Amino acid sequence: MTMASDATPRNTTRRYLKIARELADQIDSGAYPVGARLPPERELAVTTGVSRTVLREAVLALEIRGYVEVRIGSGVFVLPESYRSGAAQGDIEELRDAAPFDVLEMRRMAEGEAAFMAAQRISEDQLKALEETLAEMEACLDDVTRYDIADARFHAIIGEASGNQLLQALMRQLWDYRYGEMSSLWYNQTRSITNRRNTVLDHRRILAALQRGMPDIARTAMQAHMDQVNERFFALVME
Repeated sequence: MTMASDATPRNTTRRYLKIARELADQIDSGAYPVGARLPPERELAVTTGVSRTVLREAVLALEIRGYVEVRIGSGVFVLPESYRSGAAQGDIEELRDAAPFDVLEMRRMAEGEAAFMAAQRISEDQLKALEETLAEMEACLDDVTRYDIADARFHAIIGEASGNQLLQALMRQLWDYRYGEMSSLWYNQTRSITNRRNTVLDHRRILAALQRGMPDIARTAMQAHMDQVNERFFALVME
């Protein structure tokens, strides 16, 4: 499994924004009245001519602006006009934060290479810190705040162990995007204890490769972890 779930080319025009605006126009015009459920995801993807990735990012943008509510397992429903915020009718402005899948694609590349480099350069102190951080994650599966801090620390240590300051800075910037409006909205919908346990397992595989000094395996394990994070978005049943 790779990050190639979206076969539609990405570009700087942020195609999801175009689709969000088109859907907002349809909602404003009454094509989808208040309380109505939008067509199933696959149908909408066909009618709008975009991939599931782009469509889901468009729906996130609409949800942030109060046009729709995503009810996992039920569908996407139109909210009353009083919920809508931020822009003139039909004009969904570009959000300041990066689109979630752009972030995940970059994290897959950057953190995969960081793991590759770390496997060759990591110190005993850094390995010990990773072990302690992983133990913290396992110990606080039911405490989301503590878990998130430990999760972020695990990735940061690997960035430090890469020995490349520019790569560390890039990883910090990409991690910060996780707290943007779109990424937070998506991430909060995937915060199950099962996913937290699976992340611990992924981290354990990454740590094992680092402990053995196996760069290629470390990179593969990190990329596989990013693929799993990506797949959680598609596992959400939105219809």
